[in-house]
Amino acid sequence: MRPTLEFDQVYYRYAGQKKYALDGLTLTLPPGENIALIGRNGAGKSTFFLHCNGLYRPQAGQVRFAGQPLLYERQALKQLRRHVGIVFQNADDQLFSASVAQDISFGPLNLGLSQAEARHRVQMAADLCNIADLLDRPTHALSGGEKARVALAGVLAMDPDILISDELLSSLDPWVRLRMLDIFAQLRERGKTVIMATHDLKVVRRWASYVVVMDAGRAAFAGTPEHLLADQVLLTQTGLAQVWDGEI
Repeated sequence: MRPTLEFDQVYYRYAGQKKYALDGLTLTLPPGENIALIGRNGAGKSTFFLHCNGLYRPQAGQVRFAGQPLLYERQALKQLRRHVGIVFQNADDQLFSASVAQDISFGPLNLGLSQAEARHRVQMAADLCNIADLLDRPTHALSGGEKARVALAGVLAMDPDILISDELLSSLDPWVRLRMLDIFAQLRERGKTVIMATHDLKVVRRWASYVVVMDAGRAAFAGTPEHLLADQVLLTQTGLAQVWDGEI
């Protein structure tokens, strides 16, 4: 049985803010799907992601993984992050080792894997992300697209069940975007769940098998792209009608 993530009446408000970033969010993410997370800036998408692997803790409500409430002790979070990996929008936030190989190996070694198993994980992730020729390169000498693929490989080397991409595609050129989407498609074929925040409804229509629309810290919609794009009232209410012309 593939694990799921569940949010049950989750509330979270940043210090000094009157509005909740997550305002009673209730949502179950189906396993093994390509899930697009969409919504206007400030809708709660990034805050939601940071709760998915315990970087943030709900101020009320509960997050569950594989049916069990998240625990926030160090060892429990370490185990959770073996299963739920996040790639952030800015790859520089995740790259800190001297070389590409060292950077990708950090996660597996931190999990306690042997040097031999870590090297195997590095090679597998590098092959999947088409960066095997970059393993000896210093991370600071990479292009933006190369950095994005290295950051992704670093997460994939930990072999998570759920991969989260926080608008990783937004700053990439079209060729790298297509490569990333191909990688995500391969992950789904392997039974993984991929969750990607995006503002691009072309991606939603052509790539996603499931869509969550965030609005004011809540899930305004969860279902198939076809149902979302046929709901003119919801598109208007959530501001998506402004970027959807029905011709994608």
